[in-house]
Amino acid sequence: CDREHHERPAAAWAKRPLHLSSAAGPRSGGGRAGLTPGGVAESRKASQSVELRRDAVKEDFRQPSTQPIERPCFKATDWEGEIQELLTQISPSAQGDKAVAKLANAVQKSLSQLIPEIEVVGFASSDPARGTAFGVAVPEVDIVARASPQVLVSRVQDRTAFRGANTKGLANQPNKVPQLDAKKLQKSAIRFCTNHLVGNGSFKFRRSAFKSLEPKVTLLAAPTLGVSSASIPIDFSVNSSTPLYNAALMTECGQLEPRAKSLILIVRRWAKDRGICHAAKGHLAPYAWTLLVVYFMQVGASEGPFLPPLEDFVASPGSPGPQQKAASAAASTGGTGKAAEKPRNGRRQWSPPAGGAHVQVGTLFKEFIHFFAKEFNFQNEAVNVRAGTRGPPPATLPLNVLLQEDGTSQVSPCIEDPFEPTRNMSECSSVASLARFREELERAEELCGRSGPLCELLEPWVPREKNEDELQELTALINN
Repeated sequence: CDREHHERPAAAWAKRPLHLSSAAGPRSGGGRAGLTPGGVAESRKASQSVELRRDAVKEDFRQPSTQPIERPCFKATDWEGEIQELLTQISPSAQGDKAVAKLANAVQKSLSQLIPEIEVVGFASSDPARGTAFGVAVPEVDIVARASPQVLVSRVQDRTAFRGANTKGLANQPNKVPQLDAKKLQKSAIRFCTNHLVGNGSFKFRRSAFKSLEPKVTLLAAPTLGVSSASIPIDFSVNSSTPLYNAALMTECGQLEPRAKSLILIVRRWAKDRGICHAAKGHLAPYAWTLLVVYFMQVGASEGPFLPPLEDFVASPGSPGPQQKAASAAASTGGTGKAAEKPRNGRRQWSPPAGGAHVQVGTLFKEFIHFFAKEFNFQNEAVNVRAGTRGPPPATLPLNVLLQEDGTSQVSPCIEDPFEPTRNMSECSSVASLARFREELERAEELCGRSGPLCELLEPWVPREKNEDELQELTALINN
């Protein structure tokens, strides 16, 4: 480890699996390598697994657009007023919920012709009627089809993906289903369903993301469905858990601390407009940004903590059961928040600090940016909402080590999925995406520091021109 950062015992590195990624992208600015090549080699000998992956993400260049998206405009003239105006625009609405329910029903009706046992649910992270930058790249609506592996095998076994595999009769032999590759089954089911949805003419295929943590496809729901006068982009998946986890956290945050839910909406809108939450490009997924906000509300707010550790969240209808929540050690509240005695149901009742009642969402956003731009040590700390305290990554959390062209290395952010503690939500990150992540945090920190307007903060990010470097060199030669 870099000695300028907090030291971590060598044993902590040796006991965890490492995921190594080499990259051809630009070296990210700020910070030094979290591991030296020698340290990686030593960890290879002692670790459970070391995976060397080469970044397949290509740099985006500016493309011509007939309808470029402009920066948003607000009637309010002060920061908090602009924040509240934006929240009014993007917060989920009853009308939006009805639209998502209609979409889920349309998908269910269509797919039940192929898989009668299928169940379809829909989730909206924001108002789906509000078009934003990268709206199709990062849809606000998730449609998840659910069916048991046995049912999927029995319905998909004649498809091309399973030709040559002995799947006959597996629907009646549940113990043999796990012998199939779970990811292959999931991807085949998505293709099977997508072909049917697109073939009916009600949906248009836009892109697939089968290399993500959970495979999915992006579709456009046509106006002919009667849901909206405009096409609505959706992410469609089969048996995905992330949309459920995200919805559960959003619901619980809204009940425990409404400002937390509002901050999640603001942060995710900012990350989306600035082009750093498109998981297929190696960026953090929207769910990861939700975890960053929850963690900040636990440990980073100046007047907090505003949220307890995840174990103290009260389960709401439809949220994951207690068996999916890994137990975490009781965290100290530092005297600002209070964990009361456990009631009969075994859960402690959370009481937020009274002194923080006056803090507004706009202020919390600025503190969020400052915390992750200047205070949080991404090389040696982990985002762990289960524990709700600052500290190094748990030994069970895989590390994503990014190898750079010059031979140095760095560790991408360690973000534990609280419902699946062995999953690092940044495992798809690349050197280029990490550079963009830091670049946007620094930009937002500078803008908030000078009290810049919200419209400037949310100005849609535009990739550079393909020949921009050559043009700059030519301009420099002419000027000299």
